[in-house]
Amino acid sequence: MQRTFENIIDYVRTQLDTFEQRDVCRPDSLVFSVLAYFELPQEAEDAYGPAGLPLKDLCRAEWFETMCGSLFNPQSSIELLQAAAANPRFRDVRVSGYVSHTDARAEQQFSAMTFHLGPRATYVAFRGTDNSIVGWKEDFNMAFAESVPAQESATLYVEGVAARTKGRLWLGGHSKGGNLAVYAGMNCSDATFGRVVRCFSHDGPGFSEACMARGRWSEATHVIDKTIPQSSVIGMVFEHQEQGCKVVRGHGVGFAQHDPFSWEVEWRDFVFEKKLGVAASHFDSSMNEWLQTSTPDERERFVDAVFSVLAASGETTFGGVKRNWRLAVPKVLLAVAMLAPEDRQFVQRAILDIWHTVMPDLPLADLRRLIGNGASGLKALIAPKQE
Repeated sequence: MQRTFENIIDYVRTQLDTFEQRDVCRPDSLVFSVLAYFELPQEAEDAYGPAGLPLKDLCRAEWFETMCGSLFNPQSSIELLQAAAANPRFRDVRVSGYVSHTDARAEQQFSAMTFHLGPRATYVAFRGTDNSIVGWKEDFNMAFAESVPAQESATLYVEGVAARTKGRLWLGGHSKGGNLAVYAGMNCSDATFGRVVRCFSHDGPGFSEACMARGRWSEATHVIDKTIPQSSVIGMVFEHQEQGCKVVRGHGVGFAQHDPFSWEVEWRDFVFEKKLGVAASHFDSSMNEWLQTSTPDERERFVDAVFSVLAASGETTFGGVKRNWRLAVPKVLLAVAMLAPEDRQFVQRAILDIWHTVMPDLPLADLRRLIGNGASGLKALIAPKQE
C-alpha cells in the first residue's frame, strides 16, 4: 500500500533503498536541490575539491549556523540533512566541487555542488535565489538578457564535472537553480549532453525568446522535467514556452508554496494537480503578456528602476526592505510613474500581485487605493503617519 508523505523530509526518512537499487526520481532531485542551498564552511574542505566528502559528514551541529546563513527555512533544512545523513540512500553520497560566490558589480549570485551517487552516476545541483537583493536582481535580468552570468557559470561548471566523472548526469535545482540546470543542459557540449538523463527545474523561471534562439532547445526539450506548485509565481515567468510542466500539490497560500518543504510527496513522486490555482493563472497571463509585448530595453529600464529603489533603501536583503516598506513603496511608485504610459497600467497591476504574494501581511487595500490615486496617493504615503 502506498503512503502519502507530507513532504521530502518524510520521503527521505522512509525510502531506504540505495541509488544502485533505484534510479533518481523527482523527490530525490528536490532533496539535492534543497541541500545545495547550504553554505558550506571552510572546515568542510574536502567538499570544495574533487575528492568530496560523504554527505553524512556535513551533519555537524557546530557547522549549522554557517550552513544556514541565507536559508529561508533553516529548521526544515537541518531536519532534511539529518534525515539524509541517517539514510543508506543518501548518507554515503559524496559531495564535491562546492562553489559559492556573489559579485554585486557583475550582478551575479552563483553556487553549485556535485553529488556522486555511484561510480557512474552524478547529480549536479545549482543553488536557487537566496535572500540577497543581488541574487534577485540577476533573476529579473533574465527578462531582457539573452543570458545572465550565473547561466554561463552553470554551463562551465557542468563541463568541468563531465570532465572529472564518467557515466550518467542529472542536473537540477530549485527556483533560479532550476533555470540554471536547464540552461546548462541546453547549452553544454554535445559530448556532455549525451550523458544527461534529466534537467530538473523545481519552480524555476523559464527563458526568453532570445535565450531559446540558441542552444539545442528544439530537439532536446524531452530531457527537461519542470515542476511547479499550484500557486507558483517564480516558475510562471516565461513558463508557457516550456512543454510538459507538471503542477504539484502544495501547502500554504501564494509565495509560501515556493518553499520546497510545502510540496506533497506520494510514494516516490509528487502529488500532482490538473491545473494551476486561480491566482497563479492570473499572474501567469498578466506577467507573460507584458514580457511578450514590451521590448528588452523597456524591461531593463523597469528592472533597473525597481532595484535601484531597493538599493537606495540601504538594505542588502528583502527582509530589510520589508521592515522598511513605508520608505520603499513611495520610491517604487515613483519608478512606475517614470515608465511609458502604455506599460504603466500593467506594471501597477503586476506590482500589486507581487506585493500581495510576497508580503500578504502588508495593507494591500491601502496600497491599491494609493496607487489608484496617483500623485495624491503618493503624497499620502510619504506623509508621516499621524498618531
